[in-house]
Order: sequence, then C-alpha cells, then structure tokens
Amino acid sequence: MKHCSIEMLRAGVLAAAGMAAAAAPADLPLPSIMQPTAEEAFKWTPQAVALATAVFIAAGLFEIGGGWLVWQTVRDGKQWWMAALGGLVLAAYGFVACLNPLPGFGRVYAIYGGFFIVMSFAWARVVDGFKFDAGDIVGGTIALAGVLVIMLWPRPCCLP
Repeated sequence: MKHCSIEMLRAGVLAAAGMAAAAAPADLPLPSIMQPTAEEAFKWTPQAVALATAVFIAAGLFEIGGGWLVWQTVRDGKQWWMAALGGLVLAAYGFVACLNPLPGFGRVYAIYGGFFIVMSFAWARVVDGFKFDAGDIVGGTIALAGVLVIMLWPRPCCLP
C-alpha cells in the first residue's frame, strides 16, 4: 500500500463497492484504514522547502540561544536568571522543532543536526568572535551538504 497513490486506493474502494469512478463524488472519503500516512501525503513544494528551512533555522536559534544562556551561567559565572531563561528557551525549542512540515521524527531531527552544526558556528562567530579554521569550514560544509541530500532526496512519497 505504500506505493499506491490516493487515486489508486480510491479506484479500488469504488470498484469493491461496485461503483464506477466517474459516477462517484470526487470527495468520497477513503476508509480510515486506507488513508495515506503523513509521509505518503507529504509533497515537496517551494513553500514546503521554505517552511522546513525556516523552522530548522528558528529551532536552531532557540536551541543554540537557550544553550548559550545556560553556558553563560554554568561555565562563565553569569547571573542565575540567564540559566533559567535558557531553560525556558530550550523548552520552547522542543515545540518549535515540531512545526516542521516534514514527516517522521527521526529524519527531521537528523536533517536538523546539519543545520545545527552550521548555525552553531555562525552563532560562535557573531556572538563570541570565534575564528573558523579549515576543518570547521570543510566539516560544516560536508554536514550541511549531507543533510540537504537527506532532506531533498527524491523519495516516491514526496515528489510533487
């Protein structure tokens, strides 16, 4: 069933019911057991790519920002409220990451990992004045390229 389209499923249901596809209403619902999974229903569009990327970036800002605030207290002896605020921001990150339109927790978080690596370097550069070396640049590029392959790989479930 994973490789069947909704149209094929609908035609099969109608045939089993003795109805011609042309005679049935177009919005005739499928039985719940035959509804597509989230992965089967997901299709890549430019809007889906933009939304997924925006959510990865927002999640990264929440996770890195929250972690940085906690680090400031624990490692650099800053005020306690920074750690408390960091904990709240980290909790919010968990909800932001769930806004991603991609189906499948494991794949979403694997892809996010590459965004996290690159964004961590960017945060370190902008906020802490971190200087990259060749290994940082090569490793970050490989990580981002790898997760973009995972994200945009043409799977049968996700083609427009």
